[in-house]
Amino acid sequence: MKRITLAIFFTFATCAAFAQGTATQKAPVNQASGEKTIEERASEITASMASHLRLSPDQTKKLMALNLRCMISAEEAKDKYKAEPREMVRQMDIINQTRLSQIKDILTPYQFQQYQQRREEKMGVPKEAQSNPASRQQGSRYQQEQSY
Repeated sequence: MKRITLAIFFTFATCAAFAQGTATQKAPVNQASGEKTIEERASEITASMASHLRLSPDQTKKLMALNLRCMISAEEAKDKYKAEPREMVRQMDIINQTRLSQIKDILTPYQFQQYQQRREEKMGVPKEAQSNPASRQQGSRYQQEQSY
């Protein structure tokens, strides 16, 4: 049960930017509610990644296309499976895993490590549980020192 809850949380946390509104791909900004189009949201995510990860213009272009494609897929899944929450979560998880593997192909290993750390921080993953191997090694050394 905890794994399912964690998977749902993970899926929705990473898809938060993807599935926030009901805007379609070409929908204009709704001035009353402040909703942005998918293109605007993808552009903001890409710009943030470009500045934090110091992406090359080619990487930025590839990530923009990937972010947009994934956000459109997430919106379609959200609309298609709104009556079936479990299937929607499953589809979002597939979209997220695919996106993550494609991001890994676009970024350098160092950039991907930075991306993972930032993503885990945003999700609220405790430092001890983060995927940074260096921090795990430091944590285990600290625990070994404390046990003596």
